[in-house]
Amino acid sequence: FNSEITGVSIIDIKKLAGPFMRDLGTSIGGMVPYADFQQKVRKLMEDTARAALDELEGKCNTANVPCIREIREGVVSKEIVKSAERCDMISMGMAGEHALWRDALLGSNLESVARQTHKPIMVTPEKYKAITKILIAYDGSPFSDKALNAGAEIAQQMRLPLTVINVSDDKDKGKEVLSKAVKNLKGYNTAYDTILESGDPVKVILNVCKEGCFDLMVMGAYGHSKIRELILGSTTIRIMRKANCPVLLCR
Repeated sequence: FNSEITGVSIIDIKKLAGPFMRDLGTSIGGMVPYADFQQKVRKLMEDTARAALDELEGKCNTANVPCIREIREGVVSKEIVKSAERCDMISMGMAGEHALWRDALLGSNLESVARQTHKPIMVTPEKYKAITKILIAYDGSPFSDKALNAGAEIAQQMRLPLTVINVSDDKDKGKEVLSKAVKNLKGYNTAYDTILESGDPVKVILNVCKEGCFDLMVMGAYGHSKIRELILGSTTIRIMRKANCPVLLCR
């Protein structure tokens, strides 16, 4: 894609705020062990941020990809959104510090970023796997139209096959939705096929993704009737909690 990567590491201001330090002091007997404890915490966070960016820069250099480094301080989600204003896409892990509880709680920073930004978001699992097949979840909504176009563009650029899936208990309606998808795909030079299934959309999509060995799932962040300003679509959240491959959310 001939693009550059901006690596952003955020020093979370919430962890430097007075209440956090007071709570810490209370937990160790009412006293902070060092007068400059806050500065020591800040330095540790800065060192961690630099180490993370060093690792990213090394991988970019190996792949001959231009890399810009940024260390920002503030509320994590807000700083990510600000930094992404000049970028085309955001890439984040499925869960951060609380990854062990991913099934019950998706990363709070990820959900917050997704609510605030209008950029596409690539949500990635811990383990990397090369992308060879793309699955697009499509329900005919405006957001899934964007997902269809994004997935098709990626497939065309990378010369990969893609599959469009619609899950509907109304067979005729499902066929109509997929016909719309096929019409839009004719403008792309890529191989594709379609799948029509019935049942619970989350279970069906995840099963097809797993059984078909797809390496990337593309979907709209919301369906037809979600309150975008308040929550992500419930199907989106459930799929992100269970997906074992990267998920590209299109806005």
